[in-house]
Amino acid sequence: MNRTYPINTQHKSLWLELLITLLGIIGVILFLSFYERALPSAAIDLKYSRAQISQRAETQLSQFGFSSAGYKFALSFNEDNMAAFYLQRTLGVEETNTRLASEKWPLHYWSARWYKPSEKEEFFMRFSPQGEFLGFAHVIAEDAPGAAISLEQAQVIAEKFLVQNSNWVAADWERVTASSAAMSAGRVDHTFVWKSRQFSAGESELRYSVVVQGDQIGDLDYWIKIPEAFSRDFSAERGIAGFINGIALFLGFGGFLMVAAAGFSIAHPDKRRLLRPALLSAVVSLAASLNFIPLYRAYYSTTEDYTLFWVTAGIGALFSALFYSLLVFFGWGGGQGISKLVWHTQDRILARGPNRWVEFSRSAWRGLMLGGFNLGYVVMFYLFATKVLGWWSPVTAEYSDAYATPFPFLLAFEVGLNAALTEELLFRLIGISFFLWIFPKQRWLAVLIPGVLWAFAHTSYVSYPIYARGIELTLHAIIMGVIFLKYDLFTTIMAHFTYNMIVVAMPLLRSSDPYFQFSGMIVLAVLVLPLLPGLYLTLKLRLSKSNSLPDSFSLSAADESDLPQLSAFPITADWHALLAQTNRTILCLRGDHELVGFATGYMEGTTANIDGIYITPHWRRQYWGAKLLNAIQEHFKALNVETQKSFLLPNENKQMAFLHNMSWRPSAYVVTPKTLPIFSESAQQMKADLREKFANWKISFKKDKPQAIELEIPRDIL
Repeated sequence: MNRTYPINTQHKSLWLELLITLLGIIGVILFLSFYERALPSAAIDLKYSRAQISQRAETQLSQFGFSSAGYKFALSFNEDNMAAFYLQRTLGVEETNTRLASEKWPLHYWSARWYKPSEKEEFFMRFSPQGEFLGFAHVIAEDAPGAAISLEQAQVIAEKFLVQNSNWVAADWERVTASSAAMSAGRVDHTFVWKSRQFSAGESELRYSVVVQGDQIGDLDYWIKIPEAFSRDFSAERGIAGFINGIALFLGFGGFLMVAAAGFSIAHPDKRRLLRPALLSAVVSLAASLNFIPLYRAYYSTTEDYTLFWVTAGIGALFSALFYSLLVFFGWGGGQGISKLVWHTQDRILARGPNRWVEFSRSAWRGLMLGGFNLGYVVMFYLFATKVLGWWSPVTAEYSDAYATPFPFLLAFEVGLNAALTEELLFRLIGISFFLWIFPKQRWLAVLIPGVLWAFAHTSYVSYPIYARGIELTLHAIIMGVIFLKYDLFTTIMAHFTYNMIVVAMPLLRSSDPYFQFSGMIVLAVLVLPLLPGLYLTLKLRLSKSNSLPDSFSLSAADESDLPQLSAFPITADWHALLAQTNRTILCLRGDHELVGFATGYMEGTTANIDGIYITPHWRRQYWGAKLLNAIQEHFKALNVETQKSFLLPNENKQMAFLHNMSWRPSAYVVTPKTLPIFSESAQQMKADLREKFANWKISFKKDKPQAIELEIPRDIL
């Protein structure tokens, strides 16, 4: 057999690469230009760090005459979502952002809390992102003692407190309600509510409320009251959106997970390789969860057992990390198995080539540019939908609490990595591969069906009409599906990762606080990291002014002149004897007069026994082993063999995984008896067995290295 294989360096059309780069740059320019007009997160102005706000809160509490000694402290960052939704839908995102910046509406706020486990009394303090005092609460028991003053006296205390702490001008506010309530211990609490005479935003109202507990200020709140009709309609819309979201999740996540399980059983992938992305996902998830530990105290109920609360929180963090790692583990392995049904000799996650790190960085750059394109697409879609269609579809997510964590950039990593990995594996790799297998001639269906499921699995995001987000993401999914088919999954993972990271990091980058800015810069630095290996290797290759890659490989039968190079392989074999066997075939893969691999097998009657495939380390994991296996199978088929087989030893897991990936299946098992140790020796033997298994387990995680195989024939099937 004589055959020539070109070396695949994964160079696609240069004009398309340049177009993607140009679209990415244009997308970033559009995103930055229209960010404040399209995205609600543009209204968040983080002027102070969490440490500065914490100090400001302590100082303010002391000025009110209270001490935080003996209390536990928690700080969180929150958003009045319903008020924000009403204003954005009524005024539009652009006007809401503009007026929020100028009128300092209480939509985003820091919330400080002091509490003691299992005790009723606690304190709350609220500040704007710019550090302005917004609210206060002193929670006490209903039967706590206190004064019983008149309503008029209480109003004087309330108005004095507002004037001193909130720059309140009585003429600008109209009193809405005033009420009193007698407590069991004789204390009388008074509640006052005022609305602004100057505020105008649909039917909403800007309000202050003050509660005087006895003769002391017990609560001050500053908020925007929205119409009850909007809340009812919004709740009904969210119910329908939740139903659609649930159906899409069930069909998409549930269905494709079952497909992944089938793909896993088909491929029997190398589980050690799957552990790498799975562990990366788990570590990022766990780090992000631990980063939220300081915020857990903000949501602790003082009626809960404090120890049990933290045990539950820790279990939740571990469960989240385990969930994502398993999702990636089975999605990655199952996706590889399903994709093999369509692309028999291709790795659809990352294109393989002689310079794998260069290809890795090339895909990363492509994904980075597509992420920039997606950013521009999103803002332009929202502006078009708002201005032309009358839709309201702001891209918003519950990320604001991350700003109160010690390392706010960690949430960007978790949202970016885990969403990108799980969604791209399930909906792009598994979904498109599965439907391509079902509809091999209808590629558009293979892109559209999982794309629609993925898009409408995001209807939990607030939008109006409820299908707006689904339509926006369906168009996006079609583009990403085409990119996946043209290149590889890593390109779309990187695009997804880039988009999520930037959306979460933008408020950090726009902050006035140096620490938040630094956190945002860390996000940008992480996005650049995948480009470095390819850049380094490319520069190294250019500076060395050499090209060590052959243009092509040739495949032909071995002869006497190949014996020195065959003998140089790290395999123990009598090559002279093997070459002399008349029923044996040895095919050699050559590049520039150098052997880079071989395939060998022999015939016994009408059965072909394939007993050796070897590829040199530099050219492994590029499907040359698959090409050799296919070539020698074709050779034996031409000789009219009826059966082809390969005998594997029980510990040859790597070889078994390779053959499983090539759709080979076991047809026989060899079972041997083992003498069990007597009872008196069982404990000793068990310890020895455990030590041996643990040692083998550690060895299994070590990087594969070429080593001699003490067998009569070549066994290194890769």
